[in-house]
Amino acid sequence: MDVLDSRLTEDEMNRIATLDTGASSMFDDRDPESVSWLGNVRFDTCHQAA
Repeated sequence: MDVLDSRLTEDEMNRIATLDTGASSMFDDRDPESVSWLGNVRFDTCHQAA
């Protein structure tokens, strides 16, 4: 159970903090091209069993 007794150093915490860019890596709702693309995506939800 030593895993639960671990601590991160200040340097490790600072390095982790730099990973958060505040932007989604999947979809940026502030980017007009991304919003336009998503607005034109169509999903076929009516599948018939073969």
